[in-house]
Amino acid sequence: MRFVTLNVSGPSAVRAGRLLEFLPSLEADVLVLTETRQNRGTAQLLGHYRDLGYAVVAAQSMDASERGVAVIQRAGRPVQLARELTAEVRHRLVASEVGANQAIMVVGAYVPSRDASPAKIARKQRFLTQMTALAERWAHERLVFLGDLNIVSRQHMPRFSTFRCWEYDALEALERHGLVDAYALLYPDEQVHSWIGRKGAGYRYDYAFVSVGLVPYLVDCEYLHEPRQLGLSDHAAVVLTLDLPVPHVSPPAGSQHVTGRGAV
Repeated sequence: MRFVTLNVSGPSAVRAGRLLEFLPSLEADVLVLTETRQNRGTAQLLGHYRDLGYAVVAAQSMDASERGVAVIQRAGRPVQLARELTAEVRHRLVASEVGANQAIMVVGAYVPSRDASPAKIARKQRFLTQMTALAERWAHERLVFLGDLNIVSRQHMPRFSTFRCWEYDALEALERHGLVDAYALLYPDEQVHSWIGRKGAGYRYDYAFVSVGLVPYLVDCEYLHEPRQLGLSDHAAVVLTLDLPVPHVSPPAGSQHVTGRGAV
């Protein structure tokens, strides 16, 4: 099975059309799109997959300017993550199940970015606190966790003085709670970047994690830069491949998608 995550940067309708021409080339069985928006381009992307019969799990914020995440797959159902998630988190952390026997839970995340303002710092801290608390509950799951986390590791090269200890701590908490960074496991001596800043510095913001129980099925994890090079996104796509059977169950007519505020 191929799991792909890509930040689509709240696309315009024109760029959404170009993304729809490109995305099939990734041959994703499960696609996690981050930085979705309540705009025409995002509606075009998600509507296209619904029309093809894919399951689409997404949640909307009450704030139309907010960004979110969507999980798209051939067949699946939404998963209730936790009822106590605050409103600012629900549209940025969604989950779905894929497969019937020994199902896998897929969680897509889009962590808020921040600047030096106290409000944005506090918002990101709250999100990471809730996200890592959920990760502790996921330890026993067959789980794939994908998305744009807007944080880098403590060992990241180049080093950046803008990140704070609590951001590094959040990334390390995922691994402490039993999630394995697939790329780091396969390529421990390589530093990869998924977003390039305006001054040319690279950041690894986008990740693919698997639970410990899925590590034996790990085949590969790679960063594809074609979306950046083609001007489709300012991020690379992350492609995770697991040696698992691909589900081919078609959803019944009239129930081919699940979306909306109740999706998480």
